[in-house]
Amino acid sequence: MKTILSLGAGVQSSVVALLSKHGELPRIDHAIFSDTGWEPASVYKWLDYLEGELPFPVHRVSAGNLRHDELTKNQGHLPYFVKRETGERGITLRSCTHRYKIMPIEKEVSRLIGRAKGKRWPKTPLIDQWFGISLDEIQRMKISQRPAIVFKYPLIDTLRMTRGDCLAWMEAKGYPLPPRSACIGCPFHSDDEWRRLRDDTPDEWVDAIAFDAAFRAREMTKYPAYLHASLVPLDEVDLRTAEDHGQLSFLDECEGMCGV
Repeated sequence: MKTILSLGAGVQSSVVALLSKHGELPRIDHAIFSDTGWEPASVYKWLDYLEGELPFPVHRVSAGNLRHDELTKNQGHLPYFVKRETGERGITLRSCTHRYKIMPIEKEVSRLIGRAKGKRWPKTPLIDQWFGISLDEIQRMKISQRPAIVFKYPLIDTLRMTRGDCLAWMEAKGYPLPPRSACIGCPFHSDDEWRRLRDDTPDEWVDAIAFDAAFRAREMTKYPAYLHASLVPLDEVDLRTAEDHGQLSFLDECEGMCGV
């Protein structure tokens, strides 16, 4: 049995990789990172660093450039927010994860076990495929649909670690903290994440704004499509916090001394 890690290059999957390096988890044979072509620069920088730290190979695979494909091909894989004729908000089907993450990794797993193109998958287990899903994300666990591949979740099944535990482990070992792994223009960004993009990486913020407008101009969906749930162009979204609006925060009111 080979052990292969699906490496998203975020906190949890990075910790799984490093736990294996430190002997706190069994040895990993390969890690696979599927590149959408639209990852933040911080993710690529972190992945370069991580490759230098790990004693096993990291395979970078790709199904193409998600941003380019969305704007040039007759497709819409992202979960866009749409404004229906009634004014109600809807959301399009999400297929980007399957197309640009799951499928390229499965293709690389197939290559690593020597499965010839067009041949059926073996019926006996050959691969333990690890995922960096932590205890607080237990609802994301899935069962493999292929007998040759057994999905495993070491942060849950073996170590019972949350994302907070992962961050504490990284700090205790002296590692820098990984960035959040998500595409630049992911519609599932929270307002906090959009603000970070705007304030910390203005070039990527401009890129997301340009994409938002360009996809909508293509009229690829039945109704106008937006990256932000407010159904307005990204550069017009009100990203101010409650404090920005003049509301007192909890700490302003009680100075944080009540022990909670």
